[in-house]
Amino acid sequence: MMKMGLELYYRILKHDPDGKLVKDTGLIPSHSYVIQFLEFFESWFSKADKNATDVDNAETRLADVSAGMTQACRVDGGVGVDGYGIVVGTNAGTTAEDNENYKLDTKIAEGAGAGQLSYQAVTFVATRVVGPNVDFDISRAFLNESGGTITVKEIGIIKLNAVDTKYHLLLRDVISDEDVLDDFTLTVTYILRSTV
Repeated sequence: MMKMGLELYYRILKHDPDGKLVKDTGLIPSHSYVIQFLEFFESWFSKADKNATDVDNAETRLADVSAGMTQACRVDGGVGVDGYGIVVGTNAGTTAEDNENYKLDTKIAEGAGAGQLSYQAVTFVATRVVGPNVDFDISRAFLNESGGTITVKEIGIIKLNAVDTKYHLLLRDVISDEDVLDDFTLTVTYILRSTV
């Protein structure tokens, strides 16, 4: 008998400048749900506004039930937007994964300068049945145009509450070091999976 559950995985792909796949981690179980993830659902299910710790370590509005979902929970960061959506960082050795994480240790900034990555648009794969599972994928590519190697050590998803422009971390994973060479692209995909 299978048990029912909500699972989370991530997958990291690395492509060379010619677009050739040079690394695929396959699905790796994520351990990254942080308290803000369930606080958000608590707000929507109970129809009550909810405050939570944002990425600046301040108590701000996580969810405003009077706002529509498109205003209260945006993770669809566009090209060049590093404030929300899937984000990547360094210095993960400083802070371990924890239920109360509220930010990445050191988020890598958007750009083409030293230590920066070019953030591409977040993409979504429609919810679909995959064997005994139902999967929903959220993905984002990061291009290294910095002229040097950048090591990614942590990944996560930050949501935007567009009603009052507040950012809250929903997911965070400390990963094995991923060296992204100049002109290489790193793609991070989170897979939310329910199993019946």
